[in-house]
Amino acid sequence: MVNLTGTQTSDWRSDGSLAYGLFRCTFGLNIMMRGIVRIALGLPAFQNYMLTQFKDVPVMPPAFLVPFASALPFVETLIGLCILVGFQTRAALIAGSLMITALTFGTMLRQDFTIAWLQLDYAIAFFILIALRSWNLISVDAMMRKGSTGTAAAPARIA
Repeated sequence: MVNLTGTQTSDWRSDGSLAYGLFRCTFGLNIMMRGIVRIALGLPAFQNYMLTQFKDVPVMPPAFLVPFASALPFVETLIGLCILVGFQTRAALIAGSLMITALTFGTMLRQDFTIAWLQLDYAIAFFILIALRSWNLISVDAMMRKGSTGTAAAPARIA
């Protein structure tokens, strides 16, 4: 594989692969924990929070908000877990990008521009992880590729 600078990135021990793996894990943990905490605190609490946030937004009906608020924590948990371990990384990152797009849409309807800037940070993180996916060599995806094609470098043994 060749990274953006033209140097080889086929070694899982490279700085690029290590940096990508650490950032991907941290970002995945962040997304996953958002969902887990919302589930642990109870879906009704999150549903009520969403209804309160959108009470003054006439174009966002409660009939849409309650199902969205019910599904979102599970979607966040699944997407975050996949990103955390690097399983189906591309699909998880695309799904996460679409999720943050939907959240940004709602935030802009509420005219909460401070939160919208924070969501833009998430969108940039998704962009970076998608654009630099060739460095995704410390992941379940890379282990699965190695098992099926023998192309990924095997981890070194630690004595």
